[in-house]
Amino acid sequence: MSIVDAVYNAIRDRILSGELDPSEVLVEQKTAELYGVARPTAKAAIDRLVHQGLLRRTANKSARVPALTVSDVRDIYFTRTAIESTVVVHLAERHLPLAAADAALEAFDRAAQAGATKGVVDADIAFHQSLVDAVGSPRMRRIYASIIGEAHLCMVLKQTHHLHSPQELAKEHRAIYEAIIAGDAELARASLVAHLDNSVRSIEHHFIEAADA
Repeated sequence: MSIVDAVYNAIRDRILSGELDPSEVLVEQKTAELYGVARPTAKAAIDRLVHQGLLRRTANKSARVPALTVSDVRDIYFTRTAIESTVVVHLAERHLPLAAADAALEAFDRAAQAGATKGVVDADIAFHQSLVDAVGSPRMRRIYASIIGEAHLCMVLKQTHHLHSPQELAKEHRAIYEAIIAGDAELARASLVAHLDNSVRSIEHHFIEAADA
């Protein structure tokens, strides 16, 4: 693992644990001092996180965790639905191997039982990513990579505010998996869409409650 990888992983873990919120700015020099690295190293790690959507940076501004809006969430899940519904139908129709998805489900169950928020989020991402990877399309993988960072933030939001129980999430993921394995493309698509729709509704409800508080 390179030094850039180490700094990237450290910042990423802080974002996904909820330690870093949208009010905190990541200044390159201060980040370099915090991790005891050169400024170009800190910049490279931050740039990677910006590219993945876990951080956002406008012109002449330092990077920060995006403060997602309801509109952002709807667009993220609209895009995910368009991509992932195509993915699950493709996998179900072609009976492609899903060993990585199976492993992600096992990790999901362990994290849910342990009440490990980061473990649940990581397993959630791993499951959906494994389905995209199983298609075997580098272009599909690149398109998905452009939104998965922001999707990750949505998953963190769901778990840190207890919007969706880990057990229910595990059940929804297994329903998608079993439909694919059974070769039922329509059920796989319907299960995937229902799962993503549930996530959008729970986050929207959270934003409404927060605004009314």
